[in-house]
Amino acid sequence: MSVSRPLILPLLAALIACQPTYVFEPEQLASGPGAMVGNGAPLTPGDFPGGDDALPSPRDASPPNETRPPDCDADCVAYCRDAGLTNPVNRGLCRSLWGVGLASRPISFSEACRRLFVDMLGRVPDAAEAEATCAGGWGATVKRLMDSDEFILVQQRHAADRFLYANQVASLQSIYDMDRLVAKLHRGLVPYDLFASVVSAHPVFTRRYADPGDKAEALFRQFLGRPPFEHERADMARLYRLWYSGYYDHPQLGMRLPDAFVRFRCLDKDGKVNDAARGECASVLWGYNELTFTPDLRAARDPSLNNELTLWSGLLTAEEWARLQIPGRILARDLSFWERAVDDVLAQYLGYDLPALVPEVRGELVRFLLENHGDIRSVHYAVATSVAYLQSAEGAAASTYRWAYGPLKQVDAEVWIDSLARQTGYELPGCDHRISQPESLLNAGSIAGYRVLAESRWKTNDKGNVDKRYSELARTLGGCPENVVGGRFRVVSILTTATQLSFVQSLCNPTLDPKIKGADVARLLPEGVSSSLAVNEEVGERIATHQYRLLLGRSPDATEVAEAREAGRECSITRCSAEEFARPYCFALLSSAERIFY
Repeated sequence: MSVSRPLILPLLAALIACQPTYVFEPEQLASGPGAMVGNGAPLTPGDFPGGDDALPSPRDASPPNETRPPDCDADCVAYCRDAGLTNPVNRGLCRSLWGVGLASRPISFSEACRRLFVDMLGRVPDAAEAEATCAGGWGATVKRLMDSDEFILVQQRHAADRFLYANQVASLQSIYDMDRLVAKLHRGLVPYDLFASVVSAHPVFTRRYADPGDKAEALFRQFLGRPPFEHERADMARLYRLWYSGYYDHPQLGMRLPDAFVRFRCLDKDGKVNDAARGECASVLWGYNELTFTPDLRAARDPSLNNELTLWSGLLTAEEWARLQIPGRILARDLSFWERAVDDVLAQYLGYDLPALVPEVRGELVRFLLENHGDIRSVHYAVATSVAYLQSAEGAAASTYRWAYGPLKQVDAEVWIDSLARQTGYELPGCDHRISQPESLLNAGSIAGYRVLAESRWKTNDKGNVDKRYSELARTLGGCPENVVGGRFRVVSILTTATQLSFVQSLCNPTLDPKIKGADVARLLPEGVSSSLAVNEEVGERIATHQYRLLLGRSPDATEVAEAREAGRECSITRCSAEEFARPYCFALLSSAERIFY
């Protein structure tokens, strides 16, 4: 049967009309194995116990010898067993704290709430927000913070630092997919062992390391906290021999994206598994795990590999992804895998290695995590409501044991910048952890690329270029990393201090320089106080109280009130205005150590 030529074009037109219309949407950029997991109900309701433990008094005992770890005798063990503690961190700490006669350090409301905001939401609150959010007990407060989108963003930024997102190394599709996977993990949709399995074969991970042995070593370091032994590295590397780092031309973005491909290893010339070579694609150290793929219609020849057949990872099925995730499933069988999971969360909140000092904390947290089906939110909740976290770091401690006083850390660059800009009303562009090189999207010259950039946290200036005011400041201070060679860093140096003082000066404009725009003076003054009002002791106290609550998230103490009144009295002698008083006061508060350490 033949079809006449005049009928061909109408037939093709009808077929085309029946096809779906594909429209590129920036929010649909994510593509990868993260889309195939975590699409059901949460693992747990999220109502974890231990948020409001009644802390016991120290046992009446001789103080321990602080030159060595405390010795918990039988009476100490019995005391902790009967203490009624439900928080796993508190239970683990009891034998090294209350049980041996040591007291925890009470924490003020403002110090605790500020610490929770910085660690969980990535910013410093003002006093009004702190009083509204942190009411009703610490357990309810932590749950409220964990349920927020800001908490998810903070965890996504931590993951970007951990896995070194860089769109020069991995494709934007894969990075967005990994970001989505991290969000699912911290919404309780994906257990931690499944998360590790997906990551072990995720293009963001496999594309960063060229050598199979390097991939194996990176996996061990990420999820076991140690490098593999040589026999472990060699054995696990066989499961990574299939991966190849290539490039994919994105049709809508108009960009050549770095991406991961699968090679067809251990096959004979007919494309079938070679029995004589299949051992080169199998791990035997943790049971027999063979990983081979045979080519089909999806395979394409790669000119850079002498026209060898490869399979783009974007065409893999869910079953094929599951096979490639064998390395992660192997590590998840090990107890040290779960220990590393809780160690990472403890380090994030405490800033020091508590399990190395008090191993019982690690054991209690691992049991707690497994009881909650691998829901990593349970560990965040337990740590953030524990006495190890919610105790004061201010003033001199009675004990030299590190767990006997609270954590003291330096804020990340983004936290410092975002908090200052938010509280003073100063408008700044942003920095998106998913796109370390935003210029590549503009250079592509495509509408889709521009739309992705426009929907991100990056902004463009009046000339249509990427606005780098935020990123340049953040990168000088160690934040907004490009992640090509190095990553985030925290340091106190002459350069960073000068950079911070310069930015604070541009915000507060203490010299009232007309060339500096600065923050709106109305934000720096209490309601009802005009910028031209003459300052006296009472006005000075009102301005200072307003700025302490706005900029430091707390009310001033008696000493600070007295200082403000004295400054107001001296200001009245020279007849200075409220603006002339408020702007230098803003500079003094925002340049204080309280804005950098928490």
